[in-house]
Amino acid sequence: MSDSERLLELIENGIVEHGGDLGGWTRRVEDTLQLFDGRVTLRVVLEDDGENERDGRVHAHVLARLCEYDEELDACVVGLGEDRESSLGEAAVIWITGVAGPIKSFLDNKPVCSACPADANGFDFGFLGVTAFVGASIGRGIDDEQVQAALDGRKPWFRYAAAAASPRSVHLAKATIASRGKDGWCRDLEVDGHEVAYKDASWPAGIHGPDVGYLVRFAVFAFPRDSTEIARRAELERTIEFFSMNFAGYESVDELLGQMVEQGFDADLVHEVESISTIAFGRVLFEHRGVQYSPSVIRARRDGRIEMDVPLMTLPAYTRARALASSLYGKMPKDVFQSLCCYSAESNGILQAMDGAGEDFDFSGLRLYPCVVPERGVSDETMDGALAALNELLEQSRSADKKPWWKFW
Repeated sequence: MSDSERLLELIENGIVEHGGDLGGWTRRVEDTLQLFDGRVTLRVVLEDDGENERDGRVHAHVLARLCEYDEELDACVVGLGEDRESSLGEAAVIWITGVAGPIKSFLDNKPVCSACPADANGFDFGFLGVTAFVGASIGRGIDDEQVQAALDGRKPWFRYAAAAASPRSVHLAKATIASRGKDGWCRDLEVDGHEVAYKDASWPAGIHGPDVGYLVRFAVFAFPRDSTEIARRAELERTIEFFSMNFAGYESVDELLGQMVEQGFDADLVHEVESISTIAFGRVLFEHRGVQYSPSVIRARRDGRIEMDVPLMTLPAYTRARALASSLYGKMPKDVFQSLCCYSAESNGILQAMDGAGEDFDFSGLRLYPCVVPERGVSDETMDGALAALNELLEQSRSADKKPWWKFW
């Protein structure tokens, strides 16, 4: 029996033993497992390399197809037992404890097996009207009940999850919050397996935690049935892909943008891709080198408003570009992809700094302030106001922090 089949067997045994709200007939057929009277079909993809197999750790993606929705939910689970068998057992327990409840709750439209409805418990997914069920938290190294009680649904466990999701109706999110003692808490958010990955270096837990420890929570969420967001997000992805694949085929980006509008692409989406998605591409290229990016931008609106602190993760043009970057890299010549990633003002600023510093350039010492990102059709007056606001922010920062700084917009 393969490890994938063994994990399915352990999940089936645990579900049968649990019974109750998770009851119903089960059936294993080769490399799949049917649960909840055939309403869900599981399969497992192991992501382990040789090192993991030798030290016993298990990194598995349990894929659950919801037959009633024709959607597949990807749950990343990790087992850290003393050996391979115990790690598989831990991975099975994590899926049963944290994932099965939200899935069954979503299918039944009522909370079961320690899952809870998001709206009644203060969980924010970043999009109005989202239906969501959140599972129980699963932890390591956090035994203090007072700490666990303080980390309730009123904290932003799943902030940005819906804004980052692909153009499908049903999704699965995983949030991991880790305590670093006096350095506070950080959060890792994943949506639909590893399709979307985002890290909050500073997460507002509101309570001191242990030097080492973490909690994990899973949630199933869905867009409203009458929402136009799925169609808009599909069109956004089509726009991102066309812009990227044709980036090198025109003498200028302005010519490409004009051609896209002439071919029927939405003018606002075209502008968002050129001004926001390219920020995402640049960060994909440079952030792993230690560049300190601002998590937000300044928006200059065409109605005259200036918004000073707009999180990039609330902007689908940014989140979907990040999610698509890997597949685009595989479709494009390497030099064209790098050129696309270097298009934004942020990336241009980094290149200029590298040219000035030579081979000894230290990426980790580079701190980037928020960009000004205008909406299509914004007035010169509003843009000037946004740039003035940025300059004021820079002056305030310089007076409070004498470290080297860079400004880009």
